[in-house]
Amino acid sequence: MTDLTGKTALVTGGSRGIGAAIARRLALSGAHVAVNYAGNRAAAEALVAEIAAAGGSGFAVQADVSTLAGIEALFAACDAAFGGAPNLDILINNAGIGRGGRDGTLKGASEDLFDELMAVNVKGPHFVTQAALPRLRDHGRIVNIGSMSGKVGQPFAASYAMTKRAIQSLTFSTALAVAKRQITCNCIAPGAVATEFIAALRAQPGWDEATAKHTPMGRIGEPEDIAGAVMMLVGDDARWVTGQVIEASGGLAL
Repeated sequence: MTDLTGKTALVTGGSRGIGAAIARRLALSGAHVAVNYAGNRAAAEALVAEIAAAGGSGFAVQADVSTLAGIEALFAACDAAFGGAPNLDILINNAGIGRGGRDGTLKGASEDLFDELMAVNVKGPHFVTQAALPRLRDHGRIVNIGSMSGKVGQPFAASYAMTKRAIQSLTFSTALAVAKRQITCNCIAPGAVATEFIAALRAQPGWDEATAKHTPMGRIGEPEDIAGAVMMLVGDDARWVTGQVIEASGGLAL
């Protein structure tokens, strides 16, 4: 098990789903974790309470990472908890949104949907990373949570898929920018994962079964599967791995 005793970590979008699984694993491995959330305070506080009950350390911080004001407030809270910069060891850019049941096709997506997706899924990680750079200690870790949607054509979700391709590009650029400080930056690209994020898709009759059938390992992923992939990247053994897009998809891309 990766030992993160004495490390600090920030997980954006950390109150539910994949983000919560990552925050939980980081905290139970010894890190002091900032659990960022946009609107679900109850979920974030419940997770922090769960972490504390298990002997870990974390705190919830509300911030909308699609705005610069929100990002400034986020890091002000982290600075207060972690101390003076440099004060951060691990950054997980996880916050993201999907179509929310709206028409996301290339033909039918609205300007409002496109702008929302770009603000949360692209602008957010870019400026969160920018704000994190002077706070990150040498030998730190950045992990961006992308999606298999960034690799394959998805005419039914073209705008969303664009944002996930952008996350890959951000990963490559960041990796080069921080390499001399021995900081790594990688991207995890999940396949279908059983969270609220894809609740609308899973509500379609037969969707789970069809997706599992097309996944070589024969099942839909769980948030813990993605958290496990993140844990591989934040430890010392991954110090020479950077600028990579690692697919955690049960073999879906093979």
